Amino acid sequence: MAGGQHHHRTNLDKYHPGYFGKVGMRHFHMLKNHYWKPSVNLDKLWTLVPAETREKYLSPSAMKSDTAPVVDLLPLGYAKLLGKGRLPEVPIIVKARYVSKLAERKIKEAGGTIVLEA
Repeated sequence: MAGGQHHHRTNLDKYHPGYFGKVGMRHFHMLKNHYWKPSVNLDKLWTLVPAETREKYLSPSAMKSDTAPVVDLLPLGYAKLLGKGRLPEVPIIVKARYVSKLAERKIKEAGGTIVLEA
């Protein structure tokens, strides 16, 4: 197409992607599971705890207890914990593959801990 590589380039890139074939670098032997990293935010963390356990730990009488629920994110389908949202001031133990700095800070402020697992 006339001007496709020059003055009509934006139109072709926007409305006809792939018209000129391949671009960029190749990744030999690409394994997609190496990039598997679904994430969950802190505000959804307590929804991953079973309901009866959640009631037990979030009730006012349990606030003084020295036990904490353990949330293992890998069997639940998540690999990374991000720091959006608020946490109740209840200690919680989180097992995850990756954790952001903000999430780590908020969990430690609530009295919990993080266990990194491979």
